[in-house]
Amino acid sequence: MKRLGCIGLTIMICAGMLAGCGSSLEADTNTVYVSKHGKVVSMDVEQLDQSYYDETELKEFVDSAVDEYNTENGKNSVKVDDLTVEDGTAKLRMDYETVDDYTAFNGVELYEGKIVQALAAGYDFDTDFAGVDKDGSVTGVTREDILAQEDLKVVIIKANTDVKIEGKILYVSCDNVTVTGKDSVSINFLQSRKCLQCRTGNVCRIIN
Repeated sequence: MKRLGCIGLTIMICAGMLAGCGSSLEADTNTVYVSKHGKVVSMDVEQLDQSYYDETELKEFVDSAVDEYNTENGKNSVKVDDLTVEDGTAKLRMDYETVDDYTAFNGVELYEGKIVQALAAGYDFDTDFAGVDKDGSVTGVTREDILAQEDLKVVIIKANTDVKIEGKILYVSCDNVTVTGKDSVSINFLQSRKCLQCRTGNVCRIIN
């Protein structure tokens, strides 16, 4: 079993995940967008040493990596949607046909499916959770409450990044996560977060 709390995985449990126009994703920070059927769009934002990289060289490097991956895994598994370099900041937006393509290309663990499928895949959900209200605030919830709704969608990722889904986040694991909206979170494993255990069943609340 993959014990979520001890290996730095973050879980988002969602309702109403719809097919959206992920390629229109705009962000000023590293962001992963997950849509229906596991399609993924990423935005990578990096400060560059202009004496080392220019836009042309960076594009050639990325295109080469994408071409190599697609040769081995199938045409259009990964696509470069947009790449710009401005004032020393590079912004790279990429499309991935599946979450597996995102994981393989970036070396970052990402999972999308129903709760029951995640359990079968070895994720044990043995961590503290918070419920996300309509306004993006958080409330206490038990693990048992979540597992009773096994047909809900779940997104699991191991990365320091912002995450956005096309739909509504109902529950999120507590450690190192800040809820930034009804459909988005920010993950930072370097920050200190605390969970309060109230009543029974590991009810928790994120405290900033």
